[in-house]
This record gives sequence, C-alpha cells and structure tokens, in this order.
Amino acid sequence: MVEPLPLSAPTGSVNEGTAFVGRRAEVQRLHAVWRAVQNDRRHAIFIGGEPGVGKTRLISEVVAPIQQHGAAVLWGSCRADLDVPYRPFVSIVDHILEHESAEVLGDVPTDIGSLLLRITPHAKRRWPDLPMLSHWEGDSRLILFDAVLKLVLAVAEDRPTVLVVEDLHWAPEPTLAMLAHLVESTDGERLLILATRRTTAPDRSDAMTFALADLQRLDGVDRIDLVGLRTEHVAAYLVREAGVSLGAASVAAPTIRDLTGGNPFFLQEYWHDLAKRGGLSAFQLPTDSAPQSVQDALESRLAGFEPAHARVIEAAAVAGDVVDAGLLVHACGLGTEIAMKGVDFGVRAGLLVADDAGYRFVHALARHAVLDRMSATEKATVHARVAVALEQSHGEDDPALVADLARHYFQARAVGHADKAVHFLVLAARQAERSVAHGEAAKLYEQAARVRGTHGPNRIELLSSAARCHMHAGDFVTAQCLYEKLAADPSPRVRLLAAIGHEDASWRPGVRGELSLSMLGEALDSAELDPDDPLCVRAVASMGRAAAFTGNAARARVLGEDALRRARALGDQDLIAHALATTLWQGLSPQTAPELPARAVELHAIGSHLGNADHRGPAAFFRGVFAYIVGDQAAWSSAQSDLTELALSRGQPFYRYVAGCCRYAHRYSVGDYAAARHIVEWLDQFNQDFDGVTAGSWGVQQFMLRRVTNGLEEIRSLITGEETLDDHWLPGLLAMYTELELWHPAARLLTHLCDRIDDYLSGGQAGGVLAFMSEAAVRLEDPTAAAVLRPLIADYSGANLMAGQFVAVFGSADRYLGELDSVLATPGADKHFEKALAMDRNMGAVTHQVETLAAWSRHRSRYGGSAGPPAAQLADEARALARQVGHRGVLRDLDAGPLPDVASPRLPNGLTEREVDVLRLVAAGLSNREIGEHLFISANTAANHVRSILNKTDSSNRTKAAVFAAEHGLM
Repeated sequence: MVEPLPLSAPTGSVNEGTAFVGRRAEVQRLHAVWRAVQNDRRHAIFIGGEPGVGKTRLISEVVAPIQQHGAAVLWGSCRADLDVPYRPFVSIVDHILEHESAEVLGDVPTDIGSLLLRITPHAKRRWPDLPMLSHWEGDSRLILFDAVLKLVLAVAEDRPTVLVVEDLHWAPEPTLAMLAHLVESTDGERLLILATRRTTAPDRSDAMTFALADLQRLDGVDRIDLVGLRTEHVAAYLVREAGVSLGAASVAAPTIRDLTGGNPFFLQEYWHDLAKRGGLSAFQLPTDSAPQSVQDALESRLAGFEPAHARVIEAAAVAGDVVDAGLLVHACGLGTEIAMKGVDFGVRAGLLVADDAGYRFVHALARHAVLDRMSATEKATVHARVAVALEQSHGEDDPALVADLARHYFQARAVGHADKAVHFLVLAARQAERSVAHGEAAKLYEQAARVRGTHGPNRIELLSSAARCHMHAGDFVTAQCLYEKLAADPSPRVRLLAAIGHEDASWRPGVRGELSLSMLGEALDSAELDPDDPLCVRAVASMGRAAAFTGNAARARVLGEDALRRARALGDQDLIAHALATTLWQGLSPQTAPELPARAVELHAIGSHLGNADHRGPAAFFRGVFAYIVGDQAAWSSAQSDLTELALSRGQPFYRYVAGCCRYAHRYSVGDYAAARHIVEWLDQFNQDFDGVTAGSWGVQQFMLRRVTNGLEEIRSLITGEETLDDHWLPGLLAMYTELELWHPAARLLTHLCDRIDDYLSGGQAGGVLAFMSEAAVRLEDPTAAAVLRPLIADYSGANLMAGQFVAVFGSADRYLGELDSVLATPGADKHFEKALAMDRNMGAVTHQVETLAAWSRHRSRYGGSAGPPAAQLADEARALARQVGHRGVLRDLDAGPLPDVASPRLPNGLTEREVDVLRLVAAGLSNREIGEHLFISANTAANHVRSILNKTDSSNRTKAAVFAAEHGLM
C-alpha cells in the first residue's frame, strides 16, 4: 500500500466525540464519485447548506477511509475576516511542499517554485536557491494558476487525490478564479475536488453562485445541498449519545428536531446543554425548550469555567482559525500553566479540538459565538497581544502571516497600534497586487486609509492606490467615486492627479468625458504648472482623450498632438506611452490613417519594454482595430493573440471584455455565427460588471447577429414604427426599421438623420452610422440620401467600416460606395464592388464576401451590360457561401427561400467541423486551456475534443495529430 500523505486538516478530530447520522445517501453518492475518480475522471462536488448542517463532517467521514487506502487528501479553507487571496491553495501548496517526497515532485520544474514564492515563502523549503521573479514578469494570474496546478497534478499523477476547499462563500474573486482554473484544467485526472459553501444569508455569496453556475456546465461537476436531519435521524443520534432505547429517543426526537431544525451542530449543542441537566431523564415535553441560540448554549458551558480559563477560550477565538499553544500563552497574558489548563477545559467541554497545527474550535459558529460575548475593548487588547506575539516570532515574507498581522493590528488600532495597522495593511495590499488580486488590494488600501496613523503612506496615497486597484479590478464606478473624493483636496497637485485618474477610470467602460474634462481643466488651471512639466503633459494628454469621449474630435486632436510632442521632447518613455494611448481615441479617418496604426505599434513596443499592461492593452486593442479597418488579417490575428494573453494573465475584466469584443467581431466576419453568439452571451455579464455602460454595445452586437440569422422576427412585435426619437440611438433604430421592412418610418427617420448628419459623425460610431444610413438609402432607393452619404463614405474608400471598437463590423466601404453609385446611376460601381470583394477575400471574411457578392449581383441585375460578371453568377456564388455559413439574411434577400440542409464538406476519418477547428489549434501548439479561450469553450470540452481527435486519427500524441492535419490539408 502507498504510504498515505499526512492529512492537511484535522479530519480525525472532527469525527470524534459525536455520532454521525442521517447522511447515508450523500456518503454513498460520494463513494460512487470516488470510484469514477479512480478511473481517471476528475469530479468536483460543491457541498452547500446552512452553518452547522454538517458539510465538513460529511467530507471528513468520506475522505478518512479514502486517505487510509493511499489517497492524498489536501485541505484548505477560506476565512471570514481579512483574507489572503488564494488562502486555501496556499495551505495546500505548503502541505505538499512540506510532506510530499522528492520522488513525486522530481519532475516539477524549478521555475514553478519561483512563481509559488508569490504566495508562500515555503517554496524555498523545496528549492532553497529560488530567485524571486521581477514584479512584472510574474504578474500573470494564469501563470500562477498553472504553477499551483502542476504541483497538484504531480501528486495526482502519483496517486488519486482529494482536494478540499472549505467555506467558499468567503472566497475573494482570485480564489474562485484559481479554483475554476483547477476544475477546468483537470479533466481526465485522478482528482476529486470537494468544496463547501454556505447557502443562507448573510453568508450566501453571489460571486460563488455565479462561479458555480459556470462550472456546472462542465462534465463531472455537481452539487450536494444538505438539509436538516429528519426526526428518525435525531432519534438515532440520541440513541448513540444518550445510550437510551429507540422508543425513549423517539418520544423526544420530534420536539428536539423542531427546536434545532435538525441542524447537527445545534443538535449537538442542545444535547450538551441537556446532558448537564440529566439527559433525557430531565427532558419534559410540555415545558422544555432549546437554548435561544448557540450563544446561549456556549454561554452556559463557559459559565462553568473559571474566569481565567474562559479568558483563554476568548483569546483562542480572537487568534483565528487555528492557534498554537505558545501563541495562546502570549495572547491571554496569564502564564503557561493557566493557559494550558484553560485549553484543556476547552477541549473537555467540546469547544476546542487539537490537531498537529495547534487548536481549533469545533465549528466556526462556536468561535464566533465566543467573540460575540466579548466587549470591543477586550477584543482589541487580545488582538494587540496576538499581533505582537506573531510579529516577534515570524518575519514579513509570508503573505498569509502579513494578512493576519494586518487583521490583528487593524482590530487593535484603538489601543495604540494604528501605525502598525497601516504598515501591515499596505504590505498585505502590495502582496495582493503582486499576486494579481486587484479587488482585494483595493479593500486593504481603503482599510489603511481609515486608520489614523502618524507614519507610512498618507490618506491621499492610500486612496489613490485603492482607486487604481478598483479600476484594474473592473469596479470603475468605485474608482471614479474615490477620484472624485480626492478631487476635493485643497492641494491643486492632488486634484490634478485625481482628475487624471478619473479620466483613466472613465474611458475604459466608455463613460462620456464631460466630467473628466471639467475636472482636468479646473485642476490644471489651479496647479499653474509649466507646460513642459511632465504632470502637465500627462494631464493635457488625458484631456485629449476625455475630449474624444465628448465627441469633440477636433479638440481631442489638438490636445493630443500637443501632449505627444511635449512628451517626446522630454524623452520619458512612460509619458510618451500615455500620450500615444490617448491619441489613439481620435478615430481613424483619412487624416489620421497614416499615423495612428504606427502609434499603436510604437505603444506596444514601449509597453512590452516597460512591462506595463496598461500600455500593452490599448496597444493590442487598437492594433486590432486598425488592422481590421485596413484589412490586414495577419496583424488582426497578432493583436487578438496579444489581447487574449492579457485577458488571461492580468485578472482585469476590462481586458477580458475587449478581447471578447475582438473575438466576436472575428467570428462574425468569418461566418462562425454560433461561436459569435456564444461570445455575445458571455459578454452580457460585463454589462452588470461595468454598471450598465456596455448595454448599448451589447444590443448592437445582438442586432448584427440576429439580422444575418433571421432572428429579428422574434422581436418584430416590439417595434411599431412610432417610436419616439428621444429615447433611442437613431442610427440603430433606422437599421431596425430597414431590416423589418418598415419603409415609411425608415424613410422618415433617414431624412431626419440626413438633415442632422454632422451630429452623428463624431466619435467612434461614425462608421456604423454611415453603414446603417447607407443600407437604408439603398433599400429605399433614395437618391437624395445617397447623394448626401456618398462623399462621406468615399473618405473611407479602401478601408473597412466599424462601429465603435468591434461593436459592429460591416466590411469594405467600397461595397457601400458601389451600392450608392448604383442607386445614383453613376459609373464606377463595378470597380468599387471588385475592390471590396478583393479585400473581403484577402481577410477570409466570408460574411463580408457574401454581402458584397449579393450587393454586386443586385447592381448587375439592375444595369446589366458587359462591364462586369453576370448577375446570376454573382448570386449563385453568394448563395453558396451563404448556405455554407448560414447567412439567412442574404438568402432571404436573394429570394433563395428557406435555408436548406446543406451537407458539410466531407472531412477525413469522421472528424467534425469543430474537431477540425480544435485540431488546427493543436497543430499550432496550443494547450487545452488556450484552445478553450480561442474557441470560447471550456478547457474540459477542449480536452474531450482532443481525445476524440487522437482516437479518430489513430494518433498516439498531439504531434502525430498535427502531422495528420498537415497531410490532409486541414491547416
């Protein structure tokens, strides 16, 4: 038998001292799951229920025999108080590093250890000579996640493994993200993941609920929700605990079940209370009642302690989840002998249990009930003693210890430890930033700002750091509020920095720039800086971008160019990068087309050199934007790869959102509408995350998909043609009228827009406005509107049209020029269609090809002649491509009738089209996780596809599968 890895949690002690009843079905279910795990099937079970319902006890009963038969059991918990990102996984990593053999970990590369130093200093136990990665090299959540994953898999490859993560309702977002990564990346491994969570208010966590909903779509992910014990189970408990007959227990069981709700912890507490009064012989059905709460039961138990012993129990509650005896001696201040006697009393009373790490409360409810009976001053005093003892006995290189010190000193701030609280809160915040846990870092900085310390960073610095971290966490509203608060500071310099930050937190979610522009202008006037002062240059650059978000492109260009010129003269690379980034929002026009793409490339180079994602992100995004506009497919793919890498590594929702928009546009343009739809559904979550500012963009993305798939019929009844013009984005409303063939309201609205065209052509929506208006003019055959629009579209000849930044992509402006020329009966339409089709084909944009061919065929049908290809030939090609991708809109317009079932091209070895997509990415060297990101499927699903591909192609590994793809022309 394999020597068992020591347990990383006190399951043995949890099982002691009380009967385990009423969970037979759940135990059998988990045993069945474990048998599947032993056959190389990863399973993840989320066990939920109210506090005290027995979640931990159930796991303990199941894993104890599993561990005795050679499985590895790894255990970690989240905490309710000031937490460390990834806390449960730190415990698991530490346990592996301390107890696992060198033989098992022999294949784990040393660079994994350098990454693990981000979250635990104990990596040096295994690799003493580890170098710490530089700040920016390791700032990737996925790299850190993979490091933890590889360590866990090293154990799982040696023997079946159980990973237990407790109290997920208290988990911060980075911890949930790491758990999701482990679940998604371990399909086919001998790994059972068991996670507990509370499902009742106030502990129920929306973040946990959403994360579980996402994971439950994966194979092998399920949940067990525990409820209170039934009456017969309470009777069985009483038989075992009281040693009475089943008949006697059955008499008392219904009432006791009602009094405790069947909650095992409450039942245990009630029985302890009843046992002191004589047990069931003292139980009187008519008059007996349970203690009003667990607090009452504990109060009666503590009442039997001497005051000094009760003080020890209170010190243990303050110290935390697990406390060693030495720390307890310091914390209670009573001396070793009295402290240890108090611990012994606590163990005998059933409040504390002992394990290898020290002592812990039998349940979190017990610990919190003890805390509730203490006064604020008593708690603060004990927190101070614990903090001093911890600091004297340990260093500052352990993130978990730093967080504990921050928590204790923060609670002790009122008794003379404010400076220490600030010091350790800031240290914990910086460690959270280093482990790419921006939201947690923001909370720590804000906590530090609330402490009135005399040393360390001042309140302004702390709030500024908090705002920056909130922004990186995607909480733009909170970041803006903090910057607005800082903008009220008496110092002009502080106000200017706050205004710069406010603008930075506003452009990401696309908030209009009036407020930021006003704040920047007032602060810049008050600061009275030299125009060449770097801070002045930075502020002017931000003003340029804010002006762009007000729709004032002319002012944006003036301010942006001035700031960029001054930044280049100063030679500061970070300042140059900031100025470059702000100018990218001026919008690609015939005037800016030669320079803005080059600026995006320059920004990418500087950002890569500095290791600054805040520069690399906009650079990648705009490289993609400009690459699409000029029709450079290779550059677009390169930009998408950079955006995806940033989205995976930075832990910032903003990059995930823009990467998703870019991928949506790509899948839409190549005609993969199923993938595009999936991405749009995924993008919907950001509307809530970003306080609703992406709702309009999401609506346009939905519209674009629906109109190519005939999905607009579902909402026809909601559109009357009598909508008020004040409540809608009018170009979008016009597009809806056009697609639904509401010709009278469409004609009326088109005329309205033509009369006010200048009001709609500022900002990033200009391309979409011109496209929607041109489509209406062509469908209505309105020469007046066509004459207004043609010179405006002509400015974009040779480029693709886009609304926003990948909100909607329309293809070549030359197609629209050809259609407008056709309406106007002017020569040159065929040349424009020919030019458009060449760009469409060069990009592999099947959607655009279909639409160009259909538009060209309509023009040829109208005018005929020998100057271009026959209309029928163009229509046939359009129909064939439209059938291939499912472009029902074009098929409808070409009177092709219902979309027929078209057999897919025959693929070798029975491969499906999706498997070919996966195979191409396998051949490109991508991992299952990376394949999932590219195709917007889970890593688990990608792994299933890869297994099927290897089987169908008779390939023993991924390299041979890649050779198969090349030999069969699938690349």
